Amino acid sequence: MTPKEKYLQFIQSVKPQVSFEEDNKPKAPDYLSQDYWAALPGRHGAHFLSPDETASEELKDYDVFYIHPTGYFQPHWNAPLDPESAAFERTESHLATQASAFSASCNVYAPYYRQATYYSFFDKETNGNSAQDIAYSDISKAFSVYIEQHNNGRPFFIAGHSQGALHGQRLVHEHVSQEMIKEQFIAAYLIGYILPLKYFDAMYPDLIVSTGPEDYHSIISWCTGVEGFNRSRAHSMFWSPGGWCQEPMEQPLVCQNPLSWEQGSSWISDKTNISIRLKSSNLFLADYHATSHSHAKLSIESMANLSLETRESEHSMIEARGSLIDKVKSFTVAGDLHNFDVSLFWGAIRENVKRRAHAFKK
Repeated sequence: MTPKEKYLQFIQSVKPQVSFEEDNKPKAPDYLSQDYWAALPGRHGAHFLSPDETASEELKDYDVFYIHPTGYFQPHWNAPLDPESAAFERTESHLATQASAFSASCNVYAPYYRQATYYSFFDKETNGNSAQDIAYSDISKAFSVYIEQHNNGRPFFIAGHSQGALHGQRLVHEHVSQEMIKEQFIAAYLIGYILPLKYFDAMYPDLIVSTGPEDYHSIISWCTGVEGFNRSRAHSMFWSPGGWCQEPMEQPLVCQNPLSWEQGSSWISDKTNISIRLKSSNLFLADYHATSHSHAKLSIESMANLSLETRESEHSMIEARGSLIDKVKSFTVAGDLHNFDVSLFWGAIRENVKRRAHAFKK
């Protein structure tokens, strides 16, 4: 069986056997309780991990509202909020490999939410849309609590990957007001999900597509593949102000090169970037059918002495090549580096967050 055949078989294995309406709905979170936050200032967590230095846990001048990607691979439409579940453990791994890039400059606020199951992205009816609506409703409520109870007027970023980026796109449209943009909102890193340029002005009339490393009031986005990678899926679910739709993957998209923070087709390298990988005392991350929390000890380490170059392709994707890509591409399906969208550029993101925050402050 080829890797692609195994992948398609896996997708079918997590397909819910009943419709969204027939499935049991998990209990909604109460974000006034700290139990429903994966990360908060003053609470030690995986988002403070670093391969080269320990991030300060003191309160900082900037915040990031971070939305984790999909970590639920069970045949139900939405994940229950169970702290002993594998889904919660995968959220911890995402804090370690993604949110940690922000923790040197920002206080990290990251809600647990009733994330939509992985299969929802492949559903051809409306069940997947409904599951994503449940997930987004939690993110929307969590953000409101964050602004009202925690932010205290500090400038903030929004960040998300994959499903987290999908919800982040909608969140910025519905919640980031003109007043916030003027006073507090710095930028949104919405990584690993398509954002068609044709919707940008309607969704974000007061924001810009970032074209440089210090642009604020801006949106940053990219999807990553090996050199020459072509998407196998023709369409992807997408939320616009008009509702849910299926959008072609091959169209002009918001895309920046995270090694230059600019647009362009030239190959770019950055020797100061740090690419990371997750280390775990348990191999739970390799088992997408796992249901229980293993309580493994997590750490992240630098993938040093390996080359990495990137460029923007004609398909509005970031192509990557070099000895680092040669090392990780065996863990991909047909060269799709989606699972590495953030970890490949961890150090570049960390430095850029600091740079954009300083530019905003000035």
